Amino acid sequence: MIFSNIGNLKITPKLVPLFLLLSVVTIIGCIGSLQTTTPQPETDEATSAAETETPTALAELQLSTPKTNYATKEAIPLELNIQNGKFDLLVPSFSVATKGAFTQITVNDANGQIVNPKHPITQENPQKYVQSDGKTVRCIHGFELKASANQELKLKDIQRYYLLQPGTYTVTLSIELEVYTESITEEHPEIRELKQDMARIQNDPNLQGAAKQDALSYYQEQIKFIQERHKDAVKDIYLPVKSLRGKASLTSNSITVTVEPETEPPTGQIQHKAPSQINTIESRDNADRPSGRFTEILYHF
Repeated sequence: MIFSNIGNLKITPKLVPLFLLLSVVTIIGCIGSLQTTTPQPETDEATSAAETETPTALAELQLSTPKTNYATKEAIPLELNIQNGKFDLLVPSFSVATKGAFTQITVNDANGQIVNPKHPITQENPQKYVQSDGKTVRCIHGFELKASANQELKLKDIQRYYLLQPGTYTVTLSIELEVYTESITEEHPEIRELKQDMARIQNDPNLQGAAKQDALSYYQEQIKFIQERHKDAVKDIYLPVKSLRGKASLTSNSITVTVEPETEPPTGQIQHKAPSQINTIESRDNADRPSGRFTEILYHF
């Protein structure tokens, strides 16, 4: 309303200060409104995404079976695929390369009740003392699971361990995967013997100077020869028990298996041959049977 007739306003020297004051107030008000509408800085999306991101699984288990429906006495095989993550892992051979991978199977019936095994799935996981740098180290048999590698295992028949009556079942598998930080490759038995002989020669006070050096050089050449001969052989890996780093609890997907009841023909129904069919068979048998005279000739000769 102040500026409604501003076009007709005649500015006199007395009104100049008032006009300037009104102009300043108007400009300050506009600036204030601009400041209140200034957008707030956006949240760092990368930071929030990193905070909510779930850690990558150490390894994943994928359980499967060739089909979903089986007869009562039919073998039900299980197939397990272990998909490793982005790190090389030193793990027990028992858990990823033997039947021991199936020791923690859970079977539930259609009502969700756990089905107890008639006898558990077992696999030995013995410890062994291995020589390393002149010391005896307590170890277990190990396996090097390479990054992004797939390890496949099969159980021939779950019905060997679980008595599955006709019905529908859910099967899940879990593995407590131990991870180790150190490994020892067991040397060839001949190499171990040669090194033991070298140690005895080294400590023999009766051998001095050149004689001892010649004997040690001979054994070293023999060791190199054996190593070259067996360089392509698969070598067993052993994991020192003290190098256990930790455990990871892995759980597979769930699969559904249906055991179908046996089908039998209705009782009281016995298949009978038609009379014409019986006569035809008897006629054919009589035609093929030799006569009595011919039979006597056969027996006589």
